[in-house]
Amino acid sequence: MVKTVGKKKDDRIGKEDPEFERESELARRKLLQDAWVARNTLYLELFGEPSSVSPANYGPPVFKDDVGKAKRKNRLDSSDTSRPSDLSIEGDQQLAVLAYGPDPFKPYWTYVTAGISSPWVQSEAQEVSGFGCELMIKSPTNSAWAPQLLRTMAFYIFNHAGTLSPGKRINLGAPIAPNSDSQLRSAIIWYADEAPDAWYQLPSGGFGLFLAVGVTEAECAFADSTENYGTWCIEQLLRRKGHGQVTNPERNDMMSESDTPAMLETIKQFADTFRQFDVEADVMANQDEQ
Repeated sequence: MVKTVGKKKDDRIGKEDPEFERESELARRKLLQDAWVARNTLYLELFGEPSSVSPANYGPPVFKDDVGKAKRKNRLDSSDTSRPSDLSIEGDQQLAVLAYGPDPFKPYWTYVTAGISSPWVQSEAQEVSGFGCELMIKSPTNSAWAPQLLRTMAFYIFNHAGTLSPGKRINLGAPIAPNSDSQLRSAIIWYADEAPDAWYQLPSGGFGLFLAVGVTEAECAFADSTENYGTWCIEQLLRRKGHGQVTNPERNDMMSESDTPAMLETIKQFADTFRQFDVEADVMANQDEQ
């Protein structure tokens, strides 16, 4: 009789093995907590102490059950897709919105999400943490619509298992401030001045910290009609008009103002220059490959 020499298969290792599940769950929980601490430290460096936080119990994840006694539910196992379901976490800590009041250098309110980039289903570091981004918006006053908009965008990401990145344009389908006659019914995603690196690392992976800016339907239509750089053109127009990156629901549509065509012509010339650089760079890259 010939014996087969080799490594014996360990049938205990796998997702149905209790010990494997326990170790994986412990690793996941530690990663969640480590990611929360790292992101909170980053926010302190970028924005300082928040003026307020919603929900009020914002803090490192606190787990209400003992590992091994209760099995974690995967997000896909839940019929509620409006948030990353994690029944092991105490309270309502899945998504928070931090509000930062104005200061002498930033005369506006800043709102930032915390939770979209959390590694809900990871037990080890990956290239991207969670859904790969956090979102922020700036308002001239302390407003209820701003955190509400961020939560709506976050739940959109959770529902569609996607992400938002600079250049994206979103039709909100209603005024940015509910129950108002605001002309801002769309939003663009761009790079925030307060987050110059844009891409940041957590123990669980990287994530982008991006800005949402409210725009009118006409402004969004112009961006859609401009090849490449459309979102950049509108962002630059906002700066030249003095709005900067602050979303003011009461502002007028820039496309109806008399000085807009001349401004856009100059902005588009810059965009065309960038586009030409891109074309030349692609040509040189193709020649190098040949």
